[in-house]
Amino acid sequence: MSDVTLLHYTANVIPEPFAGNVRKHLLESAKGKPIISISQKPLDFGKNICVGDIGRSVYNVYSQILTGAKAAKTQYVACCEDDTLYVPEHFDFEFPEDTFMYNVNYWRIHTHVYYYLERRGMCVCVAPTALMVDTLETKFKAFPDENLSYRNKLFGEPGRFESRLGLPLVKIDVFRTATPLITFRHAWSLSGREGPGLKYRRESELPFWGKAIELWGRIYG
Repeated sequence: MSDVTLLHYTANVIPEPFAGNVRKHLLESAKGKPIISISQKPLDFGKNICVGDIGRSVYNVYSQILTGAKAAKTQYVACCEDDTLYVPEHFDFEFPEDTFMYNVNYWRIHTHVYYYLERRGMCVCVAPTALMVDTLETKFKAFPDENLSYRNKLFGEPGRFESRLGLPLVKIDVFRTATPLITFRHAWSLSGREGPGLKYRRESELPFWGKAIELWGRIYG
């Protein structure tokens, strides 16, 4: 599938060269597909939309995704976070036209270890552009104030909280790439420098990516 725009959204708090290494890897994985970067500071990456210093929060993550999706000209958009490494295969599936799709083959990395627990996350979401725009606009219209109670939960991944919030339901499904995606757990993450819990599968090395400690050093610096 080629009709997809990669949405790279960032609050510009991750320092260089870490942030630059992630962007470089995304550019290689895009294989010429369009990239829209939605940033809080001007960024020379793809088509840049600078939203200004709106602050770092879950609410604003979704605001930036919506801004990028509204600017996309393709049928689909793929969410690409500023601390996640993608592979070309992730963008090349034949996706349905009415469903939020989540790649559940993504591993976290922290210093010297990869760890895995099957979960959906916005960093691995690919969706029809019109569906992304409509779903997020509906949510923001219903909950326009970031300071509402339960604000962090209100802006969870599409398909997670709609029923309990009285919002229109959306279809979701999962897929798996042969090669996993890798998301970094670090000091600047909204979830903090989270390490592997007891339920997580752990590996010191993965095919394609190699040893965790070496990948961490090469990308994180």
